[in-house]
Amino acid sequence: MAFRLVRGEDPTWRDRDRRRRTPERRQDGCRGAGACASVEWASGAVESARRTTVAARILARIEDVHVVAGDEVAKGDILVTLDARDLMARVQQAREALKAGEAQRDLARQELTRTEQLLERGVSTQQRFDQAVSNLRVAEAQVDRLKQDLNEAQTALSFTEILAPVAGRVVDRLAEPGDTATPGQSLLRLYDPLALRVEAPVRESLALNLKTGDVLRVEIPALQDTLSGQIDEIVPYAEPGARTLLVKVRLPSDTAALAGMFARIAVPAGERARLLVPADAVKGIGQLEFVTVASDGQIGQRMVTTGQLSDDGRREVLSGLKEGERVVR
Repeated sequence: MAFRLVRGEDPTWRDRDRRRRTPERRQDGCRGAGACASVEWASGAVESARRTTVAARILARIEDVHVVAGDEVAKGDILVTLDARDLMARVQQAREALKAGEAQRDLARQELTRTEQLLERGVSTQQRFDQAVSNLRVAEAQVDRLKQDLNEAQTALSFTEILAPVAGRVVDRLAEPGDTATPGQSLLRLYDPLALRVEAPVRESLALNLKTGDVLRVEIPALQDTLSGQIDEIVPYAEPGARTLLVKVRLPSDTAALAGMFARIAVPAGERARLLVPADAVKGIGQLEFVTVASDGQIGQRMVTTGQLSDDGRREVLSGLKEGERVVR
């Protein structure tokens, strides 16, 4: 038979080859006969569970930006320095005003002591004593207000050094030295590279069968990597147009993935039979795909439409082959 010329092996090989090459309708992860678990791939992106926007809290000119995109920062690192001259002057003014207020308070305290002694000797009046008590209380209240003014000025001065609120990686630098920062203006964006996850919209009919803690298979094509991740969160809101729920799958902390990378997750989709052939039996000519089929002692090529790879490296055939036909490499 023509089929014997394909490999030129002994007759026992033909039996093994027939069993190995005959396409089977199986699913990813299936290791036995019959219907097997099916998956549907949901495309999404790698995101960080902890994303932080660093913003200015005062109006000031930017003196320096100490980081660039990609830098790793620790909590408390100085990220941006703003012009502090005006605020330093305010702090100095508040200190001088406080000194003057404390001097007035000390004078009022001394006046009260003298008036009290004179009252005891009978050479002063109760009215003068009451006035001295009132003056001291006013002076003490003035000192308290000036202390608050100084604290306010010092707090505003501290805002000229913008610190990293958390440890992470700089992903966006949105301002440059010389720019004027306004309150609430975003200057930098950070994310935690140790808290990455894949966020992907999943068909609502499939997402309803998932729960927090389930482990799903994740593929990151840019890294040519397949790994397992645990569902962190399922957003309980379906997009009206797409009819999907957002599923967030946590990645291992040692992953080499970066925020924004394309990724996809394998969502269980029940049981469905598939037709699988060895991946290297499928040959491409341009955008067409062919397999070599042995039938009735003859070997010929047949055009097929293929789908996804299975766990064991075989390729799904969507059309062009029937179950039981022999495929030759």
